[in-house]
Amino acid sequence: MKKTLLFTALLIGGLSQLNAQCTIMPSCSTGTVGYCTTPATATPLPNASELTPYNTTIQVTIGTSAFGGAATISNATVTAVTGLPAGLSYSLNPSNGIINGGASGCLLITGTPSAGSAGSYTVTANITASTNFGPVPVSGTWPLTVTGSAGIKSYSNANMVIAPNPATSELTISADFHFGKIQIIDALGKIVISHDANYASQTIIDVHNLSKGVYFLQANDGKSVVTRKFIKD
Repeated sequence: MKKTLLFTALLIGGLSQLNAQCTIMPSCSTGTVGYCTTPATATPLPNASELTPYNTTIQVTIGTSAFGGAATISNATVTAVTGLPAGLSYSLNPSNGIINGGASGCLLITGTPSAGSAGSYTVTANITASTNFGPVPVSGTWPLTVTGSAGIKSYSNANMVIAPNPATSELTISADFHFGKIQIIDALGKIVISHDANYASQTIIDVHNLSKGVYFLQANDGKSVVTRKFIKD
């Protein structure tokens, strides 16, 4: 019974993620170029933080003409959104990415930035407009900054070794400092293993139940956190 309830909860949660959409709110003028976005292209998106849930919306409005009226636009398709940090994904409204001329759509960026993803990114939306002259590719870009975990410093140059890498069953962590808590986080930012090392400088973690893929390991000594990436084979 418990397994059935757990499966149902996971299924409902997964479906709600798949169906997550932004609300279309047209709020810009396409002018003579035939399209516009809110925020405007090159405008920084709100900052994100490692391991903190994030969401932001980009509105896209498509005009009916471009090039001073020389071209007629029937619709435009958002074909891809690239440049997102690990842990973030996007969904479109309309879900097929097709926005008719004279109408608006939006894309929702959501998720939890993974450990170790702090840095500067350029999010790019690739759009193909269907015109009487044929398809015309355009794109919009927005800077996105991901900061480190709030309230704790992250060090990448600390002396900590994880082996083997790739790992199949066990992972040995050795360092020149004493770590209290270790977390293993998947590429979507979800904590999949939490391990208490009791402030030792070496410990072993069983990872044989993890699916194959890329993971991030965080060792925390209470004042700082060290992040390493490894592959589960």
